[in-house]
Amino acid sequence: MASYILVAQNDDKMSARYQEELSKTPSFSIYGDNYFITGTRINESPNSENSDAKFQLGFKQIISRDLLPFNTHLFFTYRQISFWDIYQDSFPFRETNYNPSLGIGHLTFDENDKANGGLWLAFEHQSNGRDGKNSRSWNYFSLLYYKSFSEKFHASISAWAPIGTKDGNQDLLEYIGYGELTTIWRPADILFVEGKFRKALRADWRGSAQISVNLRYSKSTNQFIYLQYFVGQGESLIDYQSNSNFLRIGIIFKDLLFWE
Repeated sequence: MASYILVAQNDDKMSARYQEELSKTPSFSIYGDNYFITGTRINESPNSENSDAKFQLGFKQIISRDLLPFNTHLFFTYRQISFWDIYQDSFPFRETNYNPSLGIGHLTFDENDKANGGLWLAFEHQSNGRDGKNSRSWNYFSLLYYKSFSEKFHASISAWAPIGTKDGNQDLLEYIGYGELTTIWRPADILFVEGKFRKALRADWRGSAQISVNLRYSKSTNQFIYLQYFVGQGESLIDYQSNSNFLRIGIIFKDLLFWE
């Protein structure tokens, strides 16, 4: 009986700590990194055909601050990535990929009761909003685990399982794989070095790597100078089978949750 009471007290304490941490998180906030960058293909002379702009926008909405079972909360996210041919006449958008999701999240805490990561399960949809032969879309469940290992190193691993058919991209997972590994190293307060890696379950090389350097020009802001290098397949849905090899630079607004 005493052990049962102790467990109940610990559960109540954890729920209260979880509720306190959740209350400090804005109901509406940016989701992931929001950036605007421009650049060109590597090993080619820059011109209007092989140079572009790329930007990503995302937000997160906490739907309920009342805890669900197992100290979880409900959330909605939206993210889009656009590829903009700003060096061509009329500045056409080549592709935009839309990615809404609905899921539940669970925060984790270290021995000092400080939030140091979490686990998120979501239902997601991704599409390019086009029809006919240019239509690309799929639905999937995703599971993301994020952990702060130290003040200088964080990492996450995610996996996804498709649901139903994949319109116009039946072999998509043969190029992007079933998950992604992200590593984040902060050697100094103003500098972040990140890597995102995907590998298809094939003997040949299919997948992608995205390496970025983020330089913060003020400790009082979440704005950084941003250098991104992407190589591999699956950068956009319309060209998921094509190999990209882009170096771009611009500005980024970072989500610094778990860092500060």
